[in-house]
Formats: sequence, C-alpha cells, structure tokens
Amino acid sequence: FPAQIRPDKPAMTTGEADFETVDSREAEAISVLARDIWQRHYWPGILTRNELDYFWQRSYTPSRLREDMRNGARYEWIKTAGQRVGFLAYRMETGEGRLHLSKLYLDPDFHGLGLGAKALSRVQHLATAEGIREIYLYVFRNNAKAVRAYQRAGFVIERTEMTECGV
Repeated sequence: FPAQIRPDKPAMTTGEADFETVDSREAEAISVLARDIWQRHYWPGILTRNELDYFWQRSYTPSRLREDMRNGARYEWIKTAGQRVGFLAYRMETGEGRLHLSKLYLDPDFHGLGLGAKALSRVQHLATAEGIREIYLYVFRNNAKAVRAYQRAGFVIERTEMTECGV
C-alpha cells in the first residue's frame, strides 16, 4: 500500500470539524486512509493481521467503496483546518425510519479532540432532518475506545453478536 505522510502532531486541538461530500472518484483516497487508520488503530490489539486484511478487502477496496456509493451510501470527509482526517458513511433507511452509520473513522492522531463527537452530532442532525428517529451501527466489541465514545454520545448496546470473520 502507498505510504501516507502525516504530521507529528495534530494541526488543531480545538476539535473544529467540517464535512465534505466524497465523490465516487475519491474512492482510492478513502481506501488509502481507511487502510492507514485500520492498521494503526485495530492491529494488533483488536484484530489480527489476517482479520484486518479480510475486512479491508471485503469493504474498503476502491471498487467496494464505489459499489457501496452506487447502492446509496453517502460518504463524507471529516476535515479540520482544511485537512482530511477521517470519513464517515451512512445510509438512510427511510422506509424503516432508521439510519445505518456504517463507517466513522478518524486518524488516531486526531482522537480525543472531539471530532468524533462532532461527526456523530452531524449524523444525528441529518437523521432528524429526514424524520429518522433511530441510528444504528456495529462496532467490534474489543474496540473499547469506540464503544465508550458511542455510549458518551447516547448510543446503547442493543445486542451483541458473534459472527465469523471469514479467515
């Protein structure tokens, strides 16, 4: 995978966030950022290398991302000080009155600045604007940092599932 250069320290510490729609032509950039974030956040403490590779191939290759966009997923960059530091993806399920938040990833160098909370607030605002009352997501149970962040934002664990990861 291509090397990605990142600053030694976050550009900002105020947690100011902007959101920008991702164009399907930017699937490669999302894929590269996703791989970098996954390698730095999930491995080795949450996923094994084989599990990481499996999940990335299943959902984060440029072709998979473009397919997801064609099928109605909306992707947005999370930016601070003009720098792309993460992304989110969601799908409105208006018939069911739900929004599925399928992806919310931040560069680990930008964790703890409130950007994730601002991204969740954005998703909640978008859902409310569409008359949607329920937002749901899935998170690896070993990802304690993310579980805590979602709980701080008001999410509750509805159920836990054990699924095979295919490796």
